[in-house]
Amino acid sequence: MKKFLGVLFLASGLLSFTACSGEESDGPEPDVIWDIAPFVIHITVSDKDGNDLLNPETSQSIADNGIKAIWTGRTFEKDSIFVPDGQSRAVLAVFRGLYANQWPDGRYRLSFGEFAGDRNYDPQELVIDWNDGTPNDTIVFSHSFWWENHEPNQKTIVYLNGKETDSPVHIVK
Repeated sequence: MKKFLGVLFLASGLLSFTACSGEESDGPEPDVIWDIAPFVIHITVSDKDGNDLLNPETSQSIADNGIKAIWTGRTFEKDSIFVPDGQSRAVLAVFRGLYANQWPDGRYRLSFGEFAGDRNYDPQELVIDWNDGTPNDTIVFSHSFWWENHEPNQKTIVYLNGKETDSPVHIVK
């Protein structure tokens, strides 16, 4: 009986220790809901003179060349919106594939995503096929999400053709 009580006492002590350490683990505060913003890979393209090659009104525009993105073995043509079924989240990360849009500064960008901001992504390879006979460009990105002091943190690292770069990724053709 003493052995049984000793084992019971030891087990309850370990359980209470585990419960305490669980309360100290980071994450959101109890009863606090965070909306984690999705992230997108943005790409600008210009010529050597700085002309926006994604602007359909630029004389050397490549906007309507049939630009494609190849990711995870699938090809996404520009502006053929892709939306998978069955997703439901507080801030819905809607993966739309490769699409073009004009930003408030007037420049055009290609965007690829959206990706859930509260997930980790090991290095992902995204190949851009310009469909104009020029070499493809390869973008590799990784994304980390973590909690610190009960607040969400995220960081996305992007490489263009093997060199770390800022976002938006700027390509000169």
